[in-house]
Amino acid sequence: MNYLGHLVLSGNDSEILFGNFIADSIKGNSYTKWSEKIQKGILLHRFIDNFTDNHHHYLLGKRRFYEKFPKMGGIVNDILYDHLLWNYESKNQTLQLNKEIIRFYKILDNYSHKMPKKIKNLYKYMRRDDWLNNYQYENGMKKMLKRMGKRISYSKNLDLSFEIYKNSILDYEKEFELFYKDIKEKTSSFLCKL
Repeated sequence: MNYLGHLVLSGNDSEILFGNFIADSIKGNSYTKWSEKIQKGILLHRFIDNFTDNHHHYLLGKRRFYEKFPKMGGIVNDILYDHLLWNYESKNQTLQLNKEIIRFYKILDNYSHKMPKKIKNLYKYMRRDDWLNNYQYENGMKKMLKRMGKRISYSKNLDLSFEIYKNSILDYEKEFELFYKDIKEKTSSFLCKL
């Protein structure tokens, strides 16, 4: 899952959410330098990544990108899952994502002075271009994928991967629903054990 999915799965605690957000920039056991709840957020992020990378339904979607975008399947699928999360929540209305995203930005704004430099730079662009809300739009997804392809010098046309999704949209939606049900249960249980 990408940024939106991680934030949604963080629950209501601000420090856990912040820890989850910065986790990719925290290596090894250096997470122990942070407060207890931020540590929980970092560990939650690692748990979500591991669970996602090994989930049967996630892997089915990821593999559809291998033929045309062999090195980018996981990255594209992560970003796509934030789009699918928007679609799912728009249909089921278990969360009011518009309001949740306002809350996420508010929390991250308040913690921005504590962000590691790399994440702070990323967050500046995320906030400015409103990535979290733009995951819901096809154009927003294509822009994000195109930018990602250019940034890592892999493909200037990574946005074309969105057509693979559109050609199998019903499969992706079904797989995401099954995955999302599983990951919500597992993250809730994981947080209780921490």
